[in-house]
Amino acid sequence: MVEDLRKTAEPPKTKADVIIVGAGPVGLLTALGLGRAGIDTLVIEAHHELLPTTRAMVYMPVVLPVLRKLGILDTILQHAYLNKEGVKWRDIHGKVLAHLPLGGDDTKEFGGVLLIGQWKMNELILKELEKFPSVEVQFGIRCVGLDDNPKSERVQIMTHTGSLLDNDTFIEARYVVAADGANSAIRRMACLPFEGFTYQEFKMIGTDVIYDFMGQEALSPLNFVVHEDDWAVIAYTGQDEGGLPCGSGKPQWRVAYVEDPDLPSSKEDYLKRAEDQIRKYTTKGDANFKIIRAEPYLMQQRVATQARKQRILLLGDSLHSNNPIGGLGLTGGILDAFCYGNALRRVIKDGEHDILLTTCALARRNAWCGVTNKLSQDNMQRLYSKDPKVIAARDKFFHQLNDPKDGRKFASAVGNGLNNMMTEDFL
Repeated sequence: MVEDLRKTAEPPKTKADVIIVGAGPVGLLTALGLGRAGIDTLVIEAHHELLPTTRAMVYMPVVLPVLRKLGILDTILQHAYLNKEGVKWRDIHGKVLAHLPLGGDDTKEFGGVLLIGQWKMNELILKELEKFPSVEVQFGIRCVGLDDNPKSERVQIMTHTGSLLDNDTFIEARYVVAADGANSAIRRMACLPFEGFTYQEFKMIGTDVIYDFMGQEALSPLNFVVHEDDWAVIAYTGQDEGGLPCGSGKPQWRVAYVEDPDLPSSKEDYLKRAEDQIRKYTTKGDANFKIIRAEPYLMQQRVATQARKQRILLLGDSLHSNNPIGGLGLTGGILDAFCYGNALRRVIKDGEHDILLTTCALARRNAWCGVTNKLSQDNMQRLYSKDPKVIAARDKFFHQLNDPKDGRKFASAVGNGLNNMMTEDFL
């Protein structure tokens, strides 16, 4: 059972080869790579349970071979919605403006976009980790201190469970991996600035909605709504109401849109405005939808000044954070996890020089700076920008995708461009 692995609020062991801070998909997939190599690994997570929040749920095709090499792809394929259509851009009335197919040409092997909620992905990885006794996962353990003295052989972290009676607990390891998100405590303790910017002109609201957008509104599994004000992402979460597998009940969709950041910000305010906003995207069907949650979150384009500092390694949102349009944030994080896992195995298990980790860290930071950052900003600006240059570029992009003669070739080139998010896998 998954619960057997998730020891909660107990003092963790005091030594490991690798400590991973953060039990999201990025941290857990890193642990999976290390567990497959038999490396002594401890994962600690501040929350006491997996949170069913409006987090990532879109995984681009570039992660498929990575998940296969980690031995978990077949399990994920059984639980995710397999989007073979790719992406469609639409106007607010639902008219298709352009289509980017991302299903792959191989009819025998899925090569499209995985749609599965982050919390469900976490559950699947936790279950897989049960096979590897060298990995321990502890929930309810918060990292509150970090000591990476270069004169010491190991890095040390201080943790607590949040109990008033809790004593300081110290854990040491050869390496600490920060997978604790954009607000990374580890990154801050390491005094590594998060360079870039946060979008100030709007606030994104993520909603989970029970409604059959495919049947009622004739939408595709993954849709981008192009509009100056009411731009949005509307996508199937891969699961139905209550977390049931797709096809088991009423479908649960994610509708993410933006609003004025100065509007009232109570939970009730978000839910009330979400009712009005979602009606703008439900004009063809019966609009008999139910909102499960409506949550705000910051959007930013930021990257840490270093991906490695001594024995501290940053990956995923701890290292880089970008807007969610196109699912590139978690996609890039999964690639980070795979690369770091491979590099750590080669250093710890195979005895290669520690400089390999620096090479890996530089490669992952450069991949975000040189590829993901631009792709994610282009994806977002395509939806709402009023800049004539951006509009002209969008029109050209749509025209090339829709070209009856060369559209397929151009779409293939766009899809292959995602592969540049990982130029070296460190296997």
